[in-house]
Amino acid sequence: MIIDSDHVRIKAEVVAGGLQRPWAIALLRNGRFLVTERDHGRLRLGSAEGSLSEPLAGVNSVFRFHGDSSSQAGLFDVKTDPEFESNNCIYLSYSKPTDAGAAVAIDRAVLVTDPTPHLTEVTTIFELKRENQDSASLHFGGRMAWHPADHTLFITIGDRRNMNRAQNLADQAGKILRMHRDGTVPDDNPFIGDSEADPYVYSYGHRNSQGIAFNPQTHELWENEHGPQGGDELNRIEARGNYGWPLACAGTDYSGARVGDGPYVEGTIPAVHYFEETVAPSGLAFVTGGEFTSWHGDLLTGGLMTEGLVRQRIASGKVVEHEHISIGQRIRDVQLADDGTVWLVTDETDGQVLKLSRAS
Repeated sequence: MIIDSDHVRIKAEVVAGGLQRPWAIALLRNGRFLVTERDHGRLRLGSAEGSLSEPLAGVNSVFRFHGDSSSQAGLFDVKTDPEFESNNCIYLSYSKPTDAGAAVAIDRAVLVTDPTPHLTEVTTIFELKRENQDSASLHFGGRMAWHPADHTLFITIGDRRNMNRAQNLADQAGKILRMHRDGTVPDDNPFIGDSEADPYVYSYGHRNSQGIAFNPQTHELWENEHGPQGGDELNRIEARGNYGWPLACAGTDYSGARVGDGPYVEGTIPAVHYFEETVAPSGLAFVTGGEFTSWHGDLLTGGLMTEGLVRQRIASGKVVEHEHISIGQRIRDVQLADDGTVWLVTDETDGQVLKLSRAS
């Protein structure tokens, strides 16, 4: 498929298909990739030719309301370790079943590819603390990102469809958390020493963040976030920042009722951009050279409702270009390969891995 965009013609190729609700992709060397399937808690290894392995053994069971099509629980993100080439470690985020219902958790494991792909040395390095666990099936968050310099790990935690939790600093829900690779708390986290705040918290006032990415040049952390009805956001994340939910909101509740006191509330950080349309953003990546040199430095946001990508150019902290690129499928994750091609996963019952390159 050829897609015309503002700056470049795009070639969209199907790399692999037949996936059930894929949620995230991690790109490996030689065209291989790992892809998660949310609802069934499956991880697969894909080849450069597009063949998919059987589900890898070693993945822990996920919490899931089976038969409930509205449930957002399951297996979420997959990331390779910053030293993956020497240690073969990967990280998985998921909804872990507990006696209280579910906890957003992160497992670290070693990926073995031959002769049969599987995981070994699986260790849970983080689990939402016991008093914050519940059985709600919505707003888990679960997107991860590595800091480019110090290799600390960031993860988004949704408000679990209980909006007031996002403003409670003692609660891990409705936050972005920061930790070391072994799951321990960095001693320079912004709320260290505050007896009323959880030490993992990096920023708060988030509803349901499903895209975070570091600008590789400035090391700034950016995030996209689901509003309720309207009010989807793009944010630049600051340590200790309060991003307003539910005090500040540009959308309305599903009932039609007003939420908060509008998009700008004193003491909170307003979004860099409020999407006029309901994007339902998921996945976020910076473009750096390669195939799409005309997009260098731009942000790509996956759109579930809009079934495509949103390309945004940022200058002086503001969006100066905004383009919707239609793909025709719900986009759940966006990743940039070393060669500059853009890889997507589609949130469908017959989900696909897509590769975008520049059309000749």
